[in-house]
Amino acid sequence: MKKNAIGLVIGALTVVGLVSLLVFWSVNADKAKQVAEKLTQALQAEGLPLQSVRVAKATPLTLEITLTFDTQDSPERKAMILRARHAVQWHCAQLNLEEYQLGSYILLIESPSGQQLSWEQNFLYPPEASKTPGQYTLDFTQAQQYLSQAFQPGSATVERFELISESRDDTSVNTLYIRLVEPDLATLNRELPMRQVEGLLMTVNEQKLYPVDICWLEVQGPNAEVWVDLLYDYGLRDMSWWIADGVSTEWFPHPAPLPNQEPTQQPVPSEPYPVETPLPTTVNPYP
Repeated sequence: MKKNAIGLVIGALTVVGLVSLLVFWSVNADKAKQVAEKLTQALQAEGLPLQSVRVAKATPLTLEITLTFDTQDSPERKAMILRARHAVQWHCAQLNLEEYQLGSYILLIESPSGQQLSWEQNFLYPPEASKTPGQYTLDFTQAQQYLSQAFQPGSATVERFELISESRDDTSVNTLYIRLVEPDLATLNRELPMRQVEGLLMTVNEQKLYPVDICWLEVQGPNAEVWVDLLYDYGLRDMSWWIADGVSTEWFPHPAPLPNQEPTQQPVPSEPYPVETPLPTTVNPYP
């Protein structure tokens, strides 16, 4: 009788364990589906060439995002890919801040015919504890005036210098748009306005003058050819860019290599990735 009773108890515990496991899997699957749907809506609202968002792995949650781009290379196409990659990164990080615990995301870029052009996987850190918003010295109008007066374009002509405040996913985002025209490559390589922009952003953010979240910098030549396309996200501590052949790589951090060039040394992350998490795969972001 005792053996039978023990067997019944073990059997009951096994059933309870299996049911609990099934419930856990079901909850995770539903949660993953909700996150994928929310990300789909956010990326569609951005107007990206989105093909699909699917759950690649439920635990830890990994989403796979597929974008479609034409294979014909051009500066305009590279700029679109640059902005699309940042939009995916921004919205995934935002989902993680909302305690969805998105562990990583895979970004695929395919041609219209379905040919895979690039693959990358990026891992997200656990969201930090919420912090009290900092008090800034300048309001929006004052910040516009300060930035325009503090920026020194040198020999470049300023075609656009505009601070825009907008709402994305119910989050206030301040973006500084800058478009410069340089007379020639030699002048661009001598003056390197990218450094000036970086210093300006650090000043306004770290001295609590005004929160500039994102900066888009485009440097063109005299015939409207694009020489530099730089995106700096201060909130994500991320910088993405591409440069035309002939533009100096002496500014820091060094730009990512163009196709058929030797890769530059990868910087050491400012903070370690989660335990047992592989480092991001080095990819060419402009297939």
